[in-house]
Amino acid sequence: MSGIASSLEQEFADHSQAERDATLAELRSIESNGRGSVDVASHAIAMPVLVGLIACGLIYGVLTRNDLATTRVVTTLVCGVVVVAACAWLLFARRTPRFTLTEQGVRLKNGVLPWDKVEDYGVIEHSQNGLTTHTQVKFELTEGFTPPPLGLFFLFGRTRPVRSVTLQKTGPLVVTLNLFVGARGMNVDKLAERIGQFLAASRARAELEKLLRG
Repeated sequence: MSGIASSLEQEFADHSQAERDATLAELRSIESNGRGSVDVASHAIAMPVLVGLIACGLIYGVLTRNDLATTRVVTTLVCGVVVVAACAWLLFARRTPRFTLTEQGVRLKNGVLPWDKVEDYGVIEHSQNGLTTHTQVKFELTEGFTPPPLGLFFLFGRTRPVRSVTLQKTGPLVVTLNLFVGARGMNVDKLAERIGQFLAASRARAELEKLLRG
């Protein structure tokens, strides 16, 4: 009987060790997807091209007509040139990252949102008449954590309380970052996937530390 008991104990031990090894391998695989850093900057193609072409057409139309008042011509030309310049900036200007995904958290202009303080996230693409106007990236934070100031104009980002049924302005905060029109080199699905990978990697890293300590 003692031999059978010893054999069963060994079998259970081997099974437990195999499960532990499989868990460690899975956690290491998840953790490896969230290493390094990824800069996320705004970028737009379709909208500025379309708007720029419309503005160029308007400028051409004004220059080829002789029946318009001088004031109207000058106003239209100035507005058209401003629009074309803005579209060119959207297409070609090098912009600093709106935020950076790192192993420690989401690095902002004035600080970091640690991954262990991020409760949830979302990436929402907004469009008008079939054209994307902007992409919102939202990070819902754990209750009690106050994020660093964004240092951004409110059109580009803001921090506000989570909307609740009672409309109370206390509780968890949400950091919203706006990308006009989207993220450079990533569509909305890819951006959401990369954020999810970094968040999952952080949680896997914490679990690995617990398992290896135990």
